[in-house]
Amino acid sequence: MGRAVTPNDLREVGTVVVTSGCIVLWLALLVRLPGARHSQPQRRLLIAVVGLAGSVTAYLNPITAILNRNTILGHSCGIIMNIWGVIASAFILDFVLAALARRRPLAVYGGAVAVSVALILLDTGAGAAGCVTSISVPWYSPFWWLLSVAHVVAVLPCAVLCARYARLAETRPLRVGLGLLAAGFTSSTFFWSVVIIAYLFTHNAWLGAFFPLNIGITTWLMVAGVLVPVVARGVRAVREARDLRALEPLWAETTSAVPHVRLPASAVPRRSLDFRLYRRVIEIRDALMVLRDHVDPAEIAAAQARAQGAADPAEREALAVAYWLSAAIAARGAGTEPVDSPPSGGHTPADDADWAGEIAFLRTLARLRESELAGAGAREGVR
Repeated sequence: MGRAVTPNDLREVGTVVVTSGCIVLWLALLVRLPGARHSQPQRRLLIAVVGLAGSVTAYLNPITAILNRNTILGHSCGIIMNIWGVIASAFILDFVLAALARRRPLAVYGGAVAVSVALILLDTGAGAAGCVTSISVPWYSPFWWLLSVAHVVAVLPCAVLCARYARLAETRPLRVGLGLLAAGFTSSTFFWSVVIIAYLFTHNAWLGAFFPLNIGITTWLMVAGVLVPVVARGVRAVREARDLRALEPLWAETTSAVPHVRLPASAVPRRSLDFRLYRRVIEIRDALMVLRDHVDPAEIAAAQARAQGAADPAEREALAVAYWLSAAIAARGAGTEPVDSPPSGGHTPADDADWAGEIAFLRTLARLRESELAGAGAREGVR
């Protein structure tokens, strides 16, 4: 028979979870900081998360020991950690009110100062008040009820606000990120409204041992919420880099035939993958529209009829363009004038609402232009 799990085992697991989560959360905030410099809502949200990260950091044993050893009131068990928790709650509540266009900094931070002073006075009268996990305090302890209310008043509205905006978010990364942050603030609300109060009433050892794990879960949810936009940007950058490489041959072929559609090279930031991809797609679309004017309507119709035999219906339009594109490039290269009545068939560029669809079409066209099927069609000519 194995050794029975004890509350101390749960505490040790929770300590590992919260310590690792706190370190990763600070790293995640550093990663997010550059992208939040130009967005006030993002800055305020990160400040709220920074407040919570600071509160968790002060909870860790090494930091708590340093604060208690080197600060005023250090003899009072946990008071520095708890005062910082109140200040962090003020950051969070300030973010909520700012998001609702009802910011009241004087009331929020003035209230935080008042609560902090009250906690110090309560702790001065009973120095063990801050050691709720190791010292038996009465269930009506004003210190812990006041501290719990201060936290819940801040984190519960923040959880509701993040959940509300998650439902309204237009993009999946934003929706997921805000949803995870809402879950993190909800976990914090659960800790201060259920776990702490339940411990005050029961003094159950398992509840006390659950403190680190609950805080660790909150921290990792915050990590996930903060990093989702970063991961989404990374995935998008990889996808855009692949699209750029895939469209390179088609872009070179079409813009060589119609060089005037190229934008000045200086107008494209080298590090901006999305702008470079946007430019590449626009230039290919413009070149295709010019080249289409050099194709006889009968050739367009023949290309479309030939493409109907494609096994994949989704590729038929791209295959038809691949068939007539060689004839169009050859005609323009020979100096043939555009036809008087441009063909109505062929590919019609999508609007910006179907940007992903346009990129997919051009990638298919680029692949078919290099494929054996398109090559055979070009050699045989459009009949």
